[in-house]
Amino acid sequence: MALLIAVAESAQDAAACFNSFLDPVPEISTEITGLMARCLGISSALRTLHTTKEDHRTYHEYDLIYADVLDVRMSLEYTFSDIKRLIGDLGHTGHISRRAAYYQVWREIDSHFYQESRVSLSKRLECNFLFLAQLNHILIDGRPLDEDEYYDLRDFTAEILRTQAPRLDAAFNSLSIGDPGHSCQQAEVVREEKANRNLHTTTGTTLMVATEAKTRGTSIATWV
Repeated sequence: MALLIAVAESAQDAAACFNSFLDPVPEISTEITGLMARCLGISSALRTLHTTKEDHRTYHEYDLIYADVLDVRMSLEYTFSDIKRLIGDLGHTGHISRRAAYYQVWREIDSHFYQESRVSLSKRLECNFLFLAQLNHILIDGRPLDEDEYYDLRDFTAEILRTQAPRLDAAFNSLSIGDPGHSCQQAEVVREEKANRNLHTTTGTTLMVATEAKTRGTSIATWV
């Protein structure tokens, strides 16, 4: 399964998980429905990105945003994994009421993401969605919808991923040697993702030059 589609499905799963909070904790329904909408929006944006990048006419533009796509994909994988893990705690809340259990887990989710990034989960997902929209526009038009917003969202995504990145090192260090074939495949994926974290400066410079070329009417293909 394509990696972007896999994350899109994780986003849908997260939305379904949040839906389970509406009945036991109705007082947080506004926050919950907002998170559900953001998760579904991200799922749709990821599917659009996957479809668009498969078009041969966007190959050059995809090279420009490859490192950005990798970052936002990895960050979303960590985010949705955390959501799944935290909601999984519903089965370990002791002998308390259903409402209290859901509310306790909701507080843990809210606290976890704020402590990790100093912004709410809702704000993080909103920025993820807006960044994906910028990347989709670059694929189609060769430049962002708004350059200032694109670079702000790019920096935001990279900063969030830096707080999550130690998990990548942990994954590399904990690779099992029990199954050589599986271990080698895992190692290759982790090495690729770690190596591609160094692509930002080059990619950003290329994008700025390519955007200028697009503005001046020069074929973007001559810049990549």
